[in-house]
Amino acid sequence: MVNIWSLFAQIIGTACPLCGAPGDEICAPCDATLPRNANPCPSCALPLPEGTPQGLPCADCQAHPPAFDRALAPLLYAPPVDRLIAGFKYQLQLPLGRMLTAPLAATLRERGPLPELLLPIPAAASRLRRRGFNQAAEIARHLGRQLDLAWAGNRLLRVRDAGPQHELGRAQRRRNLRGAFACRGALPRHVALIDDVMTTGATADEASRILKRAGVGQVEVWAIARTPRE
Repeated sequence: MVNIWSLFAQIIGTACPLCGAPGDEICAPCDATLPRNANPCPSCALPLPEGTPQGLPCADCQAHPPAFDRALAPLLYAPPVDRLIAGFKYQLQLPLGRMLTAPLAATLRERGPLPELLLPIPAAASRLRRRGFNQAAEIARHLGRQLDLAWAGNRLLRVRDAGPQHELGRAQRRRNLRGAFACRGALPRHVALIDDVMTTGATADEASRILKRAGVGQVEVWAIARTPRE
């Protein structure tokens, strides 16, 4: 028989979403099993093969440095992280956004200096209508609260819907995103772009290019998880 109270507790965020243990976060034993991005490229956060020297950028970043200065994604987009993110984005399990932000915030507390402003990657209008919220803005809100940082959802704008990206290759994604973003208002010298998952980095690269054209000096990219390259 399904324990309806356990399910209700998970919906309102009073239980671990993986094992149902009481609490308002992913419990310590389950957190220890999450797939970590143990040896990422320092530039784009791509998980690198075991044995790659720490701090060595991947071949793509060496050949074609991205517009952003560095990326950070503490988890891998793999089970069970992919399922938790899907629940957050597509099933309105909003407490999962706060829970999934915790590993990112913990990693960032060990680093510095922190940026002056957090900018969520803006969602296309069609996705906002379908989901009812922008998951990147939710993550930025939680990060801002946990790290005492300002965030703004109206400085980086999506002015063109590039359409679905998941079936496009890396080069096609970059071409498809040209002209998709614009900036509004004054921006500080150091900002961080916020998203849930970093796949190829094409979206972050195009947004960073626009931000630097607007006068931003340093752009970081922060995501909950990074997709391993096939």
